[in-house]
Amino acid sequence: MISKKINIFHSVIVFDLDDTLYKEKNYQISGFREVSNYLKKNYKIKNSYNFMLSCMKKKKNVLEELCVKFDLNRSILKSLIWVYRLHKPKIYLKKSIKNTLKKLEKSCAGVVILTDGRSITQRLKLSALGIAYLPFYISEDYNDTKPSLKRFKLIMKEFSARDFIYIGDNPSKDFIAPKKLKWFTIGIRGDKNNIHPQKFSNKKSSQPDFWIEKLQDILKYI
Repeated sequence: MISKKINIFHSVIVFDLDDTLYKEKNYQISGFREVSNYLKKNYKIKNSYNFMLSCMKKKKNVLEELCVKFDLNRSILKSLIWVYRLHKPKIYLKKSIKNTLKKLEKSCAGVVILTDGRSITQRLKLSALGIAYLPFYISEDYNDTKPSLKRFKLIMKEFSARDFIYIGDNPSKDFIAPKKLKWFTIGIRGDKNNIHPQKFSNKKSSQPDFWIEKLQDILKYI
């Protein structure tokens, strides 16, 4: 916990996307529904949705297991993957997160998204969440993934600010680069619905400056 408030009026706040602004699990469920509809329409396969949910809970490769279960040709797997990746996700920002983002946009020097993932997939997520208007830096667009410094340095070059703040959820990769660049880092504690487990350690290089329970808690410190 920090002992004083953060002055964000001259700061750019940069957010991770998945499991930070929304639960990635909800995206997966949305994708499974789309695949299920595709299979029902084109292959007359029913009950695939519940099977995929079961595989997800068991941490299995869902689409590969699906092909085995319903005796689908392996060549169909690629089609299913693209149905999943290219679907328009039914995901939403919680009202509390929307309100927090609006308050931050009015207060700070800029709000930016920095996320890993495929360009088309992440853009579809941003559009569904209603935040595609924000500047965003997707890994595939820059041939770059966290914890590389590349996109963080680019943001520092493209945005004029006294300070930079990064907010994420995954200690294994989210905070390493911004900490090297002397950014202030904030972690959002996850729950059982997070896709990637939060591995806490004593390594200061991978841990944020402090943790909050939910995004709107940041408003207590500004």
